[in-house]
Amino acid sequence: MHNLTVPQSRRNAASNITECDMAAYCTKWLAPSTAVLSVFGEIDAANGREFSDYVVLHLPHVREMVLDLTGVVFFGTAAFSAVRTMGARATEQGIDWTLVPSHAVGRLLRICDPDGVLPVEESVTAALLRLQRDPSALLQIVAKAR
Repeated sequence: MHNLTVPQSRRNAASNITECDMAAYCTKWLAPSTAVLSVFGEIDAANGREFSDYVVLHLPHVREMVLDLTGVVFFGTAAFSAVRTMGARATEQGIDWTLVPSHAVGRLLRICDPDGVLPVEESVTAALLRLQRDPSALLQIVAKAR
């Protein structure tokens, strides 16, 4: 069993922490509708539903979401299916989202998502920058320049 304690740096900035047997989850709200959901530990068939429920619980409250999986040391195929399903729900609800994989998550993504359908970024910072690329903001800049 791995140490599932949420790192202190995450704990200080988190508004919600849930620790379970195999995984720990924390949410950092960056704006009223922007959240980084961080996961630590192992996600597989035994706790895939718990993982999915945690993310789905946040969907009604976000416009932008980063799913930070950099703390995940094992990521099973059930977890991949859960991410794919959650991603489809987020997209249907107009939520702009991306995920940041750990080495274990990236390895499974190369196998299960070889065409790169899921929105993936290398870091939480890159993911947040991607989410800030709002086309309407670009239109406002163009309109002001005229």
